[in-house]
Amino acid sequence: MKVWIYVEGKSDAEGLKALWGGWMRRLGQRGWGIRFVPLANKQKFLRKITARASEKLLDDPRDLVVGLSDLYPIKGIAPVYKHENLTELRDIQTRLVESDLRKLAASAGYSDNITRFYASAFKYDMEVLLLAATGQLQSRLRMANKPRGWRRPPEHQNQNKPPKRVVEELFRTSLKRRYNDITDSGAILKCADLHDVATQCPTFRAMIDWIGEKTGVPAY
Repeated sequence: MKVWIYVEGKSDAEGLKALWGGWMRRLGQRGWGIRFVPLANKQKFLRKITARASEKLLDDPRDLVVGLSDLYPIKGIAPVYKHENLTELRDIQTRLVESDLRKLAASAGYSDNITRFYASAFKYDMEVLLLAATGQLQSRLRMANKPRGWRRPPEHQNQNKPPKRVVEELFRTSLKRRYNDITDSGAILKCADLHDVATQCPTFRAMIDWIGEKTGVPAY
């Protein structure tokens, strides 16, 4: 049994692996594997998620699939994928996957399959998790005081300056170097408390709780 998590980039996958380390071990003890699949960027994510999710849902009636792109950017997306907010992005993912299942699955079975698909997004990108892990971010930045400069809860940090841009600026000003989205995010999140991060990020938590309910292995 597997949970397939489709994300945009490798850094998203590595960040989640670091944050979910303990939960993934407990899932493994119950026979559940977690597989993270990067799809390159938002445009490619939206183009590929349909066939990828349908395939996994039909391959094994026990498997779960999560679509977890970034919400940012909203502008500049192909018209067929146009959305203005998280609700619309979720609806697009679900509609695309459901339509494909109708074509591929037995006519009576597609609705059962779609219940194993969860459409979501990082609001607005994976670095929102770093803003929620303030103490661990502070340690990585070697700052005496906790860093500031974003809205709280961190999921309210809007697309005009999404979380990744906030984090990049903190690294430039504090460490005088560029933020490495793979190594830095992993180092920060492996030390973070999943429950604390999830509590500050309700959209992210809803996805975690859905997986916990479906697998019978709560995250915290």
